[in-house]
Amino acid sequence: METTKTDKIIGVLGIFFCVGAVALLMTTETIDITIILALLVAGVICIVTGFSRCLGYRKGPRTDERTRKLSAFAATYSWFITFMLVNILFLLDYFGRLTITVSQTLGVIFFIMLVTMFGMSAYLKQKGYVE
Repeated sequence: METTKTDKIIGVLGIFFCVGAVALLMTTETIDITIILALLVAGVICIVTGFSRCLGYRKGPRTDERTRKLSAFAATYSWFITFMLVNILFLLDYFGRLTITVSQTLGVIFFIMLVTMFGMSAYLKQKGYVE
C-alpha cells in the first residue's frame, strides 16, 4: 500500500477543517456549535485517515514486516490499556468516587490511547521483537 497524492490531500484537508472549526469557534457567536463540532470531527477523521499511511502503515523502504508487526502489537496493547481505563472509569463512576463530564472522560481516553500507542511502539522497537 503506497502513499498516494490523495492520502496527502485528505490529511491536509483535515488540517484545514480543524483550523476552520477553531477559527469559527473563536470569531463567530451566532453559528451553531453542531456545525463546529462536525467540522472538527471531520477534520480529525481526515487527518487520521490521510496521514496514517504516510506515517508508517505503508510498504516502502522504511517499513518491513518486523516494523508492521511491532506497530500492530503496539496498537493492540494500546487498545487493551484503553479498555482497562474505560472499565476503571466506569467503576469509579458507579461507586461515586469520581465525577467528570463526558468531554473530560473522552479527553482522558484519547490522551491515554495516544500516549500508550506511541509509548508501546517506542518500547517494542527498542526491545526489537514481540512474542
